Amino acid sequence: MHDVLSLSLVVSAIALPDSINPSLILADFYLAAGPHATRRTAVFAITVFLVTFLGGVLIMLGLAELVSSFLPKLSSDVKYALITAGGVSLGLGGIAIWVKRKALADRRSTRAKTDKAHGQSAVLMGAGIAGVELLTAFPYFAAISIIVGSNASSPGKVFLLGIYNLVYALPLIGISVVCAVMGPGASGFLNRIRNAALTRWPVVVAPLAVALGLGLTAFGVLRLVGG
Repeated sequence: MHDVLSLSLVVSAIALPDSINPSLILADFYLAAGPHATRRTAVFAITVFLVTFLGGVLIMLGLAELVSSFLPKLSSDVKYALITAGGVSLGLGGIAIWVKRKALADRRSTRAKTDKAHGQSAVLMGAGIAGVELLTAFPYFAAISIIVGSNASSPGKVFLLGIYNLVYALPLIGISVVCAVMGPGASGFLNRIRNAALTRWPVVVAPLAVALGLGLTAFGVLRLVGG
């Protein structure tokens, strides 16, 4: 149980910067500006969670089989080495985002879909975007590797995967809550957040990813050195 709780903090730390996903958040903002905002944003959030979670389960099962064929009994050193590698990857990703922050902030690819967004099914939008994002979800892959390399039971590993995806979906859940609480007034409020997010998200994500990456790296290295 202690191992699962500590790993919950690790996977949450990886998922937190990954949750600030412009493609998903901006698509959800457009749904929030249309009719039935609360229902559609809630369906979108649930769909993203399920697609990413189930995809993670399939990846985890395949990775577990691959790893077990090479390392029948994973040691704690392997687990902490994976945590260290995940921290380094997260930190490097944050540095890359910071270096390209101006180019990333100028991207408006999601805006090209604005006119069609309101007429599309929230389920299809959520499944489509989440499926595409899953193909290049390197932080998610790192978290899955850590989960597979842990000593947690099978239910524990599924629980850890669920924790990651819950944190990953937090911004989408937040948008649904705002729509439910504020009603028609949510659109203007969310539009202001959207406009700020379009230009400032790299400045938020990059330092957060680097800080969490350094923390995970330090944790993994200290555990390796301390035995």
